[in-house]
Amino acid sequence: MNDDVKIIVLRTERGEGKPNADCMLFGRTLEQWVISGVRGMETESADYVEGEDILPVVRPLLSASRPITAVLYSDTPLLSYSSVSNSLSRFRTAGINALRLPRGWILKTEYARTCEKIVADNIMTLGDEDFVTVFNYNQLAYASDILRSRINYYHMNAGVRLDDPATTEIDAFVVIEPGARIGAFCAIKGNSVIRAGAEIGARCDICSSVIERGAKVISSTLDGALVAKNAEVGPYARLRPGARIGAGAKIGDFVEIKNSRIGAGSKVCHLAYVGDADTGEDCNIGAGTVFANYDGSVKHRSRLGRRVFVGSNSTIVAPVDIGDGAFIAAGSVVTEDVPGGALAIGRAITKVKENWKNNAYTRVAEDKTTAPEEDANSGS
Repeated sequence: MNDDVKIIVLRTERGEGKPNADCMLFGRTLEQWVISGVRGMETESADYVEGEDILPVVRPLLSASRPITAVLYSDTPLLSYSSVSNSLSRFRTAGINALRLPRGWILKTEYARTCEKIVADNIMTLGDEDFVTVFNYNQLAYASDILRSRINYYHMNAGVRLDDPATTEIDAFVVIEPGARIGAFCAIKGNSVIRAGAEIGARCDICSSVIERGAKVISSTLDGALVAKNAEVGPYARLRPGARIGAGAKIGDFVEIKNSRIGAGSKVCHLAYVGDADTGEDCNIGAGTVFANYDGSVKHRSRLGRRVFVGSNSTIVAPVDIGDGAFIAAGSVVTEDVPGGALAIGRAITKVKENWKNNAYTRVAEDKTTAPEEDANSGS
């Protein structure tokens, strides 16, 4: 339909303290938003300093096979295909050389090649949102509100439930299937995929992660993670790149997972760090457990079989292999492999000394060596 047009996008640069062409907004730069608005048309970008004549920038990019040239600016991220296409249709009907847009131009290519100065034959005024221009961060915030609404209403119209669209931020490349639910104050970024039936609770920050059907994530941070079907994460969990949570597994409060696979049905419920580890199915990782994966130079990996029980406040010092059905006693420091079905106890022996009164916390007041009150308050 627009095969007779070449789009030239001027990359406006304004220096420090102002949004430039590479300023990010919902997963795209300002320039990329403009290019996405003219998808399917031949497009080329060129650097441009605001206020200078555009002809020296535009002329080297003119196409001999495109009789119409549209000059747009990278600071108009709300530009849509329909607004550009409608403007082009009016330009063709009018039979003129130059049409001035609220921000940009539509020109006959031959005119742009030969004229000494562009003079508008007509000026077009479009809707308030079409050519909103981002000169400063106030205008960036204004454009951001409109883009957020467009993205959110697109997903809601497709069947996604957003509890509070006004506080929900979804990047342009995020995929959310109909039937998913997103809570208030959530940011879903990057190339994230949220499957149908997944539930993202309030106050989640999810980046380039996959949440499968039936999974629930509550008040947690995910970056490069996979949460399989019917798994539960949160509240206040952190899944770092490479975290793979198996089907039906549970990751609880103040748990951090990094580059690790948690087997289906396994539980890491409280106050734990699992780094560079593989756990089998139906394992239990007790509160306060730490997988010590770093020796100061190299990261090492630990492997746990099926139905391994790790008692609270244990430390698994990598690299170790722990076999199926092994039981790690609470408070243990495990530095060697544990065979399947074995009990590992790696802690100091508890010694109890009864009637030990000679300690600063419990000894009686008369035993304390403090200066008498009268001495402490008297002058020398």
